[in-house]
Amino acid sequence: MALTNGQMLLIRSIAENDMKAAKQWAIACCDEDKTQKNARFVERYKSMLNQQKMKLLELPQNVSGFICAEDVSGTFNINRYFISERERSLAERITRMSKAAGRLKEMKIPYRNSTLLYGESGTGKSMFGRYIAYKFELPFLYLKFSTLISSYMGNTSKNLAEAFKFAKENPCVFMLDELDAISTNREDGKGSASSEMNRITITIMQELDQLTNDVVVLAATNRIDVIDSAVLRRFSVKHEVKPFNDAEKIEMLDAFLSDVGVNLSRSRLNSILSEDGNQSAIINRVIEEIAADIINGLEDGESDG
Repeated sequence: MALTNGQMLLIRSIAENDMKAAKQWAIACCDEDKTQKNARFVERYKSMLNQQKMKLLELPQNVSGFICAEDVSGTFNINRYFISERERSLAERITRMSKAAGRLKEMKIPYRNSTLLYGESGTGKSMFGRYIAYKFELPFLYLKFSTLISSYMGNTSKNLAEAFKFAKENPCVFMLDELDAISTNREDGKGSASSEMNRITITIMQELDQLTNDVVVLAATNRIDVIDSAVLRRFSVKHEVKPFNDAEKIEMLDAFLSDVGVNLSRSRLNSILSEDGNQSAIINRVIEEIAADIINGLEDGESDG
């Protein structure tokens, strides 16, 4: 089946990072489908595309290779996200900080709304960033430092400055992931590699110092112990994201299963929870259980036929 004109223009817009045009052509593609077969799909996604609160960022070519922009209003499912009281309190604090930053800006007083999330992998630091963006109704701008360094060694400082410049010019929640990959303690290293990392560390300090009051910055790390102390001082709040306790794990699973419309027996849930694991590991095991049920159902259907 040949591509329609709208489909070709949609593909071109995405390839050229023109998200504003991509949104318009996606709506046009929905309008082109007059069949009843896809009616529910078309209705749902056309409604989402037409939501006024959607804010799509168009990434310029000079930053599109190492940062991602996500419209969480269409990708973040608030119904299946469980937030602990610890992170709920932090979210409320970030909101208050944002309001204070706005008033301080009117008084021409610089204020940095910056929070460092630390803790073991899989505890939901990046997902919390998406939650904040969802609550603020802002795009989620995501920069993963390990990818930036491995792909752009030698130009990292320049690219960092470009990323921060873009964040300052576009209202968003700016997430800096794997901060330890780029800001290790400057007293620990020797040689040319160390000199490069020193330059990068100094750049990130300078960029954090120049942030405007209306930028919400979150950073994440699994190794807060190796981050340069001067960089740590640039974060107004340092918050440990901990693995859920048993009660929180149950609440997390209840929210997830309720939203997807699946029931698992208490014995199966207890078996999943009896294994050690953080939030991400537990959800992955639940998904495997759901997938196994689907596969078994398909196999039973094939054998019946």
